[in-house]
Amino acid sequence: IVIQVPPQGGPAAPSGGGTASPPSTQPPSPAASAPSAGARRLVEQMADVVNAHRRSVRCPELVWMQTVANAAQGHSDDMARRNYFNHQSPEGHGPADRLRAHGVTYRAMGENIAQHPGTPREVLAGWLGSPGHRQNLERCSYTHHGIGLRDGFWVHVFITPLPPPAPSGR
Repeated sequence: IVIQVPPQGGPAAPSGGGTASPPSTQPPSPAASAPSAGARRLVEQMADVVNAHRRSVRCPELVWMQTVANAAQGHSDDMARRNYFNHQSPEGHGPADRLRAHGVTYRAMGENIAQHPGTPREVLAGWLGSPGHRQNLERCSYTHHGIGLRDGFWVHVFITPLPPPAPSGR
């Protein structure tokens, strides 16, 4: 799923075949728990193999953003705990809702999910075999990312952040 946000702050429009999340007044999935030490190592390996792939297609490496990772981890936790596999929670909350709940503002975002107990290289190979997932991985305009993992439920969120607001002159 890829969501582009117009500069005027209007409603999000999908691109790349994804769908935008509907606005939500309900809170998103529960807050993320910390991944286990083993999961942390797998997440670090995934970040490394993704950045190696991006270098191979002449895209800049993605910069880790912990607030984005927290949103991704929360979705991984929720899917594992409630045994579903979807970009949307059973209540209809999507990646835009999760990022908003973590205070993340962005110009564009995308999300890849996988339910795979294998290695980061195996998960990446699966994503590269899917045109929409590959597009997210190879979109050079994405600059930051975060990854969540719980019990084989992978969530990789990519963003192009909005610049921070300029300080007021008061």
